[in-house]
Amino acid sequence: MKLKLVIITFFLFSCSISLLAQDITELKPKDYLDFQLPPISVLYENAKASPILSYYEKKKQGYKSLIDSEKKRWLSFIKLVTNYQYGVVGNNTTFSDTNTPIFYQYSGNKQSWYNFGASVSIPLDDIFDRKNRVKKQRLDMEATEFEQEKWYDEQKIRIAAMYSLAMKDLALIKIKSEALLFAEAQLNLSETDFINGNITIQELGKQKSVYTTAVSDYEETKASLNSSLLQLEILAKTQIISK
Repeated sequence: MKLKLVIITFFLFSCSISLLAQDITELKPKDYLDFQLPPISVLYENAKASPILSYYEKKKQGYKSLIDSEKKRWLSFIKLVTNYQYGVVGNNTTFSDTNTPIFYQYSGNKQSWYNFGASVSIPLDDIFDRKNRVKKQRLDMEATEFEQEKWYDEQKIRIAAMYSLAMKDLALIKIKSEALLFAEAQLNLSETDFINGNITIQELGKQKSVYTTAVSDYEETKASLNSSLLQLEILAKTQIISK
């Protein structure tokens, strides 16, 4: 009997290793024994990488651009007018009399013209409504900030709920993993004892029943825990199972 306990204890100790699985389908009972969740504060911080928060940030930047444009809109009330012309002015002269043959004379000079001016047109409705437009855009930006904070708070609540479920199932599965490993080791020993004629078929059947119950309890808790872990990975944008 002492030899059996020593073998079982050594078997359980050798299975207490860190989580090394690369995928949830690879997890074995021994993988959960030393597994620990990251601090919930890390999950809260990583949740900020969600695309919805980036969307709210872009939306706020858009409202800020509209406010900046509205503040500069007064420039559209002023219009500058300028033009420049360059050319040559020519003069053709023809002269003749009874004693002088006809002759032609051409004279010309280069000239440049500049024209510069400004006009101001002030639509009164734009002037008096400008403050309201800026105020509305600021309110829209503040509303977006509130929506962003509201979503983040709700996301933290969802993370906290899944985190609590995972903590509960993690505590249970460690116990049930140890129970399963113990039942498996005991079943292996019982099969050896049955082959050697040390126990009856009824005693082996009882041990098989204990092992089956341990497997069922373990798989039920495992399914609940894995569901919580996978949801945490999605909610918090954090790798928890895959290393």
